[in-house]
Amino acid sequence: MYGKWGVAKSFFASFVEVAESTPLDMCFCYFIIYFLFPKFLYKGRYVGMLFLWLIASLVFIFLYCLNARFIVPHIRTLFDMKMGTAAYFITASNFFFLFSQINMEGCVAASIKLGKLWYIKQQEIDLIEQEKQKIEPNEEKAIQPAFLTDLLGRMEIIANEKPLVSAQSMKKIRHLLLYILYENASSKVPLHKEIALLQEYIDLEKLTADKEVTVNCSVQGSPNHETIAPFIILPLVENAFKQINSYPKNNPTLDILIAIQNEIINIKIAWDKPIETASLTNGRNVILQNISKRLQLIYPESHELKMMIETEKIFIELRIKLKKAIN
Repeated sequence: MYGKWGVAKSFFASFVEVAESTPLDMCFCYFIIYFLFPKFLYKGRYVGMLFLWLIASLVFIFLYCLNARFIVPHIRTLFDMKMGTAAYFITASNFFFLFSQINMEGCVAASIKLGKLWYIKQQEIDLIEQEKQKIEPNEEKAIQPAFLTDLLGRMEIIANEKPLVSAQSMKKIRHLLLYILYENASSKVPLHKEIALLQEYIDLEKLTADKEVTVNCSVQGSPNHETIAPFIILPLVENAFKQINSYPKNNPTLDILIAIQNEIINIKIAWDKPIETASLTNGRNVILQNISKRLQLIYPESHELKMMIETEKIFIELRIKLKKAIN
């Protein structure tokens, strides 16, 4: 081509042809990154995405052929570079060349988009990790050792009066302490272990409480294949026991429901309260504040924590999408 019409003429003709066909390239790339990605890739619909990608490739190849048949000849005429009619018809080799070229452009655009998303996500994770490191020391002091210190203090009081209760409590406290030392270092723990820890804690509270507390705890669904950030559930129950013990109400009831379904855990906790505190609103609670902060750091935009106060009951509801944790 250069030898027939000269380098300058061929260069400018090629430049105009490329510039004229660039909107087609842009439309194909935008279709991938702004339609296929959000509608299919991000939702895990990979087969549908590949199918539509293939269909789009064929459609744009057809548009390129129309461009070559009806627009390119006019550009060549402007530069006095008329070609034979055979040059404007698609052949098998031209088809595969266009197919590979357009998909190479689409893959490059997709790679740039995914690289940009990865970089932004990494920046967000780094920022969250920095904030998490700032809050973790206070968080650990407020949540993790608090219930053990409180339980041990109560055990010192009842050790002489109820030695059998003290012996049973020490065994359970040892289990909790081992769990804190060896399991809590992980960003995630098996959900069934967290629920077993919760049951140990409930048994300890019932053994050492000053008054009899009726606890109804039930688990719906299978926790065996799920994971959760450590010490998310237990502090909520610890908060309930603290409030129960602070109220002058005999034989209070604590209801705990844990439901696991489709990688989502729903926790509902309800306990009795005196009627005269019915005007309470959601006050500043250290345990709930720390739990809320941890949830914001570990499960941002994938959890919902609510507290409701009614005439005779206080309710706490927590919903978490377990797979959305930021490690």
